[in-house]
Amino acid sequence: MNNPIIMDGAMGSELIKRGTILPRHTWSAHANLERPDLVKTIHQEYIDAGAQIITANTFRATPRSYKKTGLSMDLAIQKAYSSLNKAVQLAKQVAKENTIILGSIAPLEDCYKPELFPGKKTAESEFKMIIKWLLDAKVDGIILETMNSLAETAAVLNILSDYHIPTYVSYYVKTAKQLPSHEPLSAAMSLLKNYEVTALLFNCSPIATMNKVIDNMIKNYDGLWGVYPNLGEGQPSPDGAINVISSNNAFLNFINKSINKGAKIIGACCGSSPNHIKLLNNKYNV
Repeated sequence: MNNPIIMDGAMGSELIKRGTILPRHTWSAHANLERPDLVKTIHQEYIDAGAQIITANTFRATPRSYKKTGLSMDLAIQKAYSSLNKAVQLAKQVAKENTIILGSIAPLEDCYKPELFPGKKTAESEFKMIIKWLLDAKVDGIILETMNSLAETAAVLNILSDYHIPTYVSYYVKTAKQLPSHEPLSAAMSLLKNYEVTALLFNCSPIATMNKVIDNMIKNYDGLWGVYPNLGEGQPSPDGAINVISSNNAFLNFINKSINKGAKIIGACCGSSPNHIKLLNNKYNV
């Protein structure tokens, strides 16, 4: 069996753990301009731990997020552009020659509230801008993270279909068989067959839920897939607060089970640290 590809771990919860206060709307993107030294250090630690894929801290570097802080739209665009470019630059500064740097695109609104999706026309207009920025910044690929509905996933993929850049789609699931939008996970997986998608991933859901996903659903997907779970116990909190972290044994048992089921990409999401990525590297890449 070929060794799995190892992704990095959390950025937001690591920033919080290291004393950074993350604003409500821009969240981890705030640190790109205010604490670039810390963002860079966290990337470096993940690479040192064995991560082969690094996700640039662009998750909330969007005009919509910055406008919610009280800025005019023109200033919000300027700030988001600066934050996004800084995020990619910081990742590039520590990347090794073979490190893959992905630009992250999240749902425009709350990841856990698909009902806030602003609609196809508005979403595509905003995603076009973000995608252009990421392409201009020369990321190695784009990852759609914590996607919560078919409509928003399709809005991004429709734009990306005009380009030929590696694209990873990562879903957040509410239950073993449903997205937060109440749409069936089977339909979300089928959607990807209409586009050039490098890999299907699952992120931000707790291990207990993800265990059921790979038991019940992944057998229906024929392409490359992987997992990077939320290590917090229970459902994720919108403010990133995590009170109880899953044990290392629970994490490794889940990853091992995923690999046995066919996962080729592994990592961790909220609540994880470089130590968790080191665990994966020590187990699978030595």
